Amino acid sequence: RFLAPRFRDMPEPLLVELAPTLSWWLKAVAKVLDRHEDVFLELCRRIFALPDQGGVDAGDSVMQAINHPVGHVAEALLDFWFRRDPNDNDGLPADLEPLLTQLCDTAVDRYRHGRVLMASRLIALFRVDRAWTEAHLLPLFNWSRLAEARALWQGFLWSPRLYRPLLAAFKTDFLETACHCTELGDHASQYVTLLTYAALDSEGVFAPRELYDTFNVLPQDGLQVSAQALVRALEGAGEQRESFWTNRIQLFWQKVWPKSRSQASVVIGGQLARLAVAAGGEFPAALKAFQDWLRPLEFPDYVVRRLHQSGLCARFPREALQLMAAIIDDHSVAPTHLEDCLNTVVQAWPGARHEPSYQRLTEYLRKRSGP
Repeated sequence: RFLAPRFRDMPEPLLVELAPTLSWWLKAVAKVLDRHEDVFLELCRRIFALPDQGGVDAGDSVMQAINHPVGHVAEALLDFWFRRDPNDNDGLPADLEPLLTQLCDTAVDRYRHGRVLMASRLIALFRVDRAWTEAHLLPLFNWSRLAEARALWQGFLWSPRLYRPLLAAFKTDFLETACHCTELGDHASQYVTLLTYAALDSEGVFAPRELYDTFNVLPQDGLQVSAQALVRALEGAGEQRESFWTNRIQLFWQKVWPKSRSQASVVIGGQLARLAVAAGGEFPAALKAFQDWLRPLEFPDYVVRRLHQSGLCARFPREALQLMAAIIDDHSVAPTHLEDCLNTVVQAWPGARHEPSYQRLTEYLRKRSGP
């Protein structure tokens, strides 16, 4: 109320000196602004026109953007806009569109900080003004310009969500990002998680072969992240987990997951063991699908505890014994509930006593329980 008129006519040298703190102030007032909108927008323009305040480098683009005056102002403009409660297909307002378009000028390096912040709100921009977004922002996600694409993908992956029309609009660049996981830094896990959820729930957007080829170029740690995402998705399905397994994850495993087991690892095997248990009544089918990817675990306690709690040892004793034999060897730390699981298995299936795997696990337990 009182400072805006003072700041409007700030001399250029003082504006340069105060730009970092003034831009923080603009970001704060944008959330409560109810007057002096013309001064607010003029100060945003003036900060955009300032000489470089540090440029950009190859580090984390999000951290750079949220600590740079241009990033502050971009976030201020977006918050100022969102307070108007824009609706789908409204189009960008006339007072903001020129400023947001200005930030898309790739000839000005420092504007990239603003583009990173816009990328973090990409779905909202796409829904409100698809034509503007396709013309000005989406082309910058193309990996032909490595530094630009890396920065915008990091911005988008800061807090990603699935939105099918957007995925369809930049499908080629989205899938190609799998080849650039190393460039994404700490945001690579968000990409792989989003890719996995998209593969589970984007029918009509991606062809199975497109997804299969994409997952085949993921590094091993990317597949580990994908397996973790599958576990979260299935465990989160609650009472619908058997249906979710049959209609989503089983199809994903058959059509999308890489077929070469050269990518197998202990971490992936542990996640797939959890996934099999989470499948509930589809446990036998899940175990059959994953059996060649399972590996002995150093710490199998969590999987065995979940197996014990699930009641699957009584429902499917053969498969429960097969799972325990696959993830426990002489180097494993003894799981707390292994004896409980073995007792339940043999009660449901007395013939298990004659199985070599049962005998090995009981001998393993005997050695660790002492005399």
